[in-house]
Amino acid sequence: MKQIVKSTYGRRWSSEHESCCDEPDLLSKPHQDLVKNLAPKKGMAVLDVGSGTGNTTLHIAKKVGPTGKAVGVDFTREGIAKAKRKAAKMGLDGIAKFKLADAEELPFGDETFDAVISECVVCLTSDKQKVLNEKVRVLRPGGRILMHDVVRWAPMPEAISTNPQLYCGCIGGAVTMDDYKAMMKKAGLTNVKSVDYSKGVKKMLNAGILSTTLDLSKSDRTFKEILDFVKNDGIGYALFTGTKPNPKE
Repeated sequence: MKQIVKSTYGRRWSSEHESCCDEPDLLSKPHQDLVKNLAPKKGMAVLDVGSGTGNTTLHIAKKVGPTGKAVGVDFTREGIAKAKRKAAKMGLDGIAKFKLADAEELPFGDETFDAVISECVVCLTSDKQKVLNEKVRVLRPGGRILMHDVVRWAPMPEAISTNPQLYCGCIGGAVTMDDYKAMMKKAGLTNVKSVDYSKGVKKMLNAGILSTTLDLSKSDRTFKEILDFVKNDGIGYALFTGTKPNPKE
C-alpha cells in the first residue's frame, strides 16, 4: 500500500492538478486554523512533513525568513522537484528547503525544529506511531506538533481499509480521534488537543467512498457494511496539537 500511495501522489504532483483533494476548499478551514495556531514568525524553524508541492512550506518560509527556515519533506521526487522550482521562482531558496524523505525516517537530528506540521498526511502512512515518534524526536523541547487529518467515527469495513483508491484518498487509513490523541501522548506530547471539522467535510468524503464502491452488488453484505458506515457518518476530519515538554520549565 505504501508503494501505491507513493506512485499515486508522484503522478499527481507531476500533473497540473496539484490538490490532493477533489474539493480543496472544504479543507481550507483546518489549513487556515493550523497556520494561525502555528503563528510563524521570524527566526522559527518549521518542518512540514508530507509537503507535496510545497505551498504551505513556502507560505511559512515567507513568515519565518530571513533568519528562520521552513523545511518540507516528501517521499515523491515529483513533489520535491516542483517545490524546489517554486522556491527558486519566489526567491526563497535559502529559507525554504525541500528534501526527499520518508515520514517514518526523518533525515534530521534530534531537537532540530521549533514546530512540526502535517496536513492530511499521517492517514496515508503505514506506521502512524512511528511517524509521530519521529516528529517528536526532531522537535525541540517546548516545541509543538500541529496536524489536521481524516478521522473515523465508526468501525471501518475491510472493503474500505484495503481499497487502494480509498487509501490513497486519505480514507482507508483513517483512525479515530482518540487513537490519534493516544498515539501523540505515547510519542511524548502533552497538552494534546483536537478540534472536530467533520461536519464540513463528511459529505465530500462519504461521496468518495460511495463512488469508489458502486461496482459492488447492492445485495452484497460488504456493500451494506459500507452503506451503514456512510449513513452513520463514519468518516470525519480533525485538527490536532500537542507540545513537547521542556524539562527546564
